[in-house]
Amino acid sequence: MFEPFEFSNLQPKNAILYSPLVNNSAQKNGAVSQAIMRHYINLAKEGTGAIIIESAYVAKQGKHWIGQLGISNENHLIGLEKLVQKLKQNGALVGIRLSHAGAKTSQDICGEQPLAPSVINFGKDYDTSREFDREDCEEIVLFFIHAAERAQEVGADFVEINGAQQLLLDQCLSYRYNTRDDEYGNQDIRSRLRLSTEILQGIRNRIPNEMPISYLFSIHDKVEDGFTIDHLREMVELLEQSGVDIFHPTTIHVMNKFFDTEDTFIEWVAKFTNKPLIAEGNIKSPQVLKEVYQLQKAKMYALDKALFSRQQWYPFLKKKML
Repeated sequence: MFEPFEFSNLQPKNAILYSPLVNNSAQKNGAVSQAIMRHYINLAKEGTGAIIIESAYVAKQGKHWIGQLGISNENHLIGLEKLVQKLKQNGALVGIRLSHAGAKTSQDICGEQPLAPSVINFGKDYDTSREFDREDCEEIVLFFIHAAERAQEVGADFVEINGAQQLLLDQCLSYRYNTRDDEYGNQDIRSRLRLSTEILQGIRNRIPNEMPISYLFSIHDKVEDGFTIDHLREMVELLEQSGVDIFHPTTIHVMNKFFDTEDTFIEWVAKFTNKPLIAEGNIKSPQVLKEVYQLQKAKMYALDKALFSRQQWYPFLKKKML
C-alpha cells in the first residue's frame, strides 16, 4: 500500500487517494482560490499518492453550489494548471472530477431553470427542473468532452466522471428520479446509462487512450427500488465498453454487504471487471482500511476526512498498517 505500483498506466507512489469533499471554497466565478491551493498542496506534501481535485462543474448550467470549482471555460485554466503543477511537484498523481448538477441546483446559481431526466425538486434549496431533450443531451455531452480536454490541457493525469451523489448522471440511473419512457429512461439499464455512455464515448473519441477515465458511481440508494445483481453486471459492462479505465464504486460503508449476500459492493464490482478499482466508503480508521485491503480487490483507497485531518496521518497510518 505504501510503495509505488502500476495503476491504469499510471504510477502513484502509494495507494492512498484523496476523494474530493464539498468545501465550497472556490472563487465565485469558479476559479481556484488560495484556500483550495493550500488545501491540496498540503495533502500532496503529507504523502497522498493520488488526489482528485474537487467536483468541477463542466458548464454553468450544471453548477451545484456558489463556491464550486469550475472547469467550464478558459478562465478556469490558469489556476487549475498552477494547482496541478504544484501537486505533481510534490509527488501526487492528479485527477479532476467532472460534474453536472442536473436538478440539484437553482436558477440563482446556474443561471437558468435546472434540467434533469425528469421534473424533480430536491427541496427548498433547489428549483424544480425541466425534463431534458435530445438537443440538451448533445450539448451536455459536448460540455463533458470540452471539460476533459481542459483537464488534459492543464496536465491532469486522469479525469473522473461523476455518476454519483444524486447529480445529473446519478439522477438518470435512478428509478426514483428518472421517470421518462424513451431512450434515456424506461426500465432498461442501457437507456438509463445512455447519457453517461455517450459522454464516455465522446471523451474517448476525442482523447483516445491518452488519459485514463475513472467513473464514480453508487447503488446503495437504488437497491430498494429494484436494482439487482444483473443490473450491476450490465452497468459495469456497458461502462467498460464505453471507455471506463478505472471504476470508483462508493457506498455508505465500504464493508457493508450487498444483495443479501456476504459480499461487499467492491467485491461485486470486481466480479464483472478486471479494471482497477478505487475503494471508498467511511474508511476512517486503520482497522477499516485493513479490512478492505485484505479483500485484495481495490488498487487505491479513498480515506475518510477523519484520517486526513489527523496530525501526521501518513506516518500514523503506515505504522498501523505495516
